[in-house]
Amino acid sequence: MNDDDDGTNGRTRRTVVAGLGALGTTGLAGCISRLRGGSGGNGSQSSEGNGEGLTFWTTQVENDRKQVIRDLLGRFESQKSSSVQMISIQEDDLPTRISSARASDTLPVVGEFGLSHMQKLGSNGVLSTQAADDVIESIGKDKFYQGVLDLTQGPDGAHFAIPMHGWLQGFWYSQSVFEEHGLDRPTTWDSLLTAAETLHKPDQNQFGIVVGTKPTSFARQCFTPFARSNDARVFDENGEIVFDSEKMVEALEFYARLAEFTPPGKDSWETANNTYLNDQCHLVEYSTYLMGDVGDKGKEMVKDSKFAPHIENKRKSSFGQVVALNLFKSSSGEELKQGKTLSEFFMTGDAYIDWLHMAPGGMNPVLKPVAESDEYQSNETLEAWGSTVEDISGAFENIERFGYVNGEVFPEFGEITNQFHVAEAVSRVTDGEDAQTVASEQAEKMRQTLSE
Repeated sequence: MNDDDDGTNGRTRRTVVAGLGALGTTGLAGCISRLRGGSGGNGSQSSEGNGEGLTFWTTQVENDRKQVIRDLLGRFESQKSSSVQMISIQEDDLPTRISSARASDTLPVVGEFGLSHMQKLGSNGVLSTQAADDVIESIGKDKFYQGVLDLTQGPDGAHFAIPMHGWLQGFWYSQSVFEEHGLDRPTTWDSLLTAAETLHKPDQNQFGIVVGTKPTSFARQCFTPFARSNDARVFDENGEIVFDSEKMVEALEFYARLAEFTPPGKDSWETANNTYLNDQCHLVEYSTYLMGDVGDKGKEMVKDSKFAPHIENKRKSSFGQVVALNLFKSSSGEELKQGKTLSEFFMTGDAYIDWLHMAPGGMNPVLKPVAESDEYQSNETLEAWGSTVEDISGAFENIERFGYVNGEVFPEFGEITNQFHVAEAVSRVTDGEDAQTVASEQAEKMRQTLSE
């Protein structure tokens, strides 16, 4: 597992389908079967077409999503007189498939997948940054949220891939409860702590907040924007471990203080989900995939649920996942030309809206004009959420991850997350250990991991 893994907070946990009615049947039924096992669907891969023309890999393996993509490709082929072969691959199977395809010189022209794979391929020179930059410029660079451009940018300023869609994590809260207690929107360290202290009434089975405290990916995801909002990093610009910095210690100390108002025991995403839905906690840190479960509870809860998209202390920061369109350098010039055309097709007009509506709330637009458009918001699920939809996409402006420093990508962070060093630090301080001691010891563990 690495910094870009979405296994605890993204599509592998839950598929959000269009329509509040559909959410009550398909969504929850599919949720349990996919909690631990990748993206769902019927098998690890499938292919469409006759094996000729442009090859497109996608990590969308659910049958309903594949049908939407088939329809989109049919429209593309009729408009551009091009042939496209779609290959659907489980996210967990991508490393093996990529290695095999590189060895056999059968990489696709375009691949749709997340940041971790993009990082590795881009850092190894496998992706065409020129083609990605061409598409970004053609769509309009100023239309993209800056955060998603930063996450797909390589150290030389060129983009490894074209950001396409993603999910965000932030704080979900009950507006009526906040108004009743005169609480401010929970977007700053102070407002979060005040809200958590005010709402915490454990003798009444009411808890102030839920943030991740187990040594898991969820805890790392929850903690990341706190650290980044205090300008704390795991790496400095030279790739040296700085987890033991004063800024990181401050972030750990504050997070531990906030975690005092969580339910008893070590908290996880299940705790956040369940306590919010059962009205036991009115402030939880969770991804936009919560929208589907709240929708199941009814329109009144949807109307009362608000989303705080970032955390601010010294600066603003958000956490989330971005899925990108990757153009492979091994393709011929003509193939790359067609691949750029396909990428632009996917991200413009009705095609982009149709793609995003495969999972409203889970697939959020990375283009500002689309997030604000009536066409995008004209969806049963999204209409129910009203202005919250724009708040969600707006978080892409400040989305950050530990494995990036000023455009420099540090794939080594994957080794650190594999060992759960950040999550272990969070768990230790929320257990009451001294933050300075924990930061120093975990920083040393990180250095040892990278030296092995």
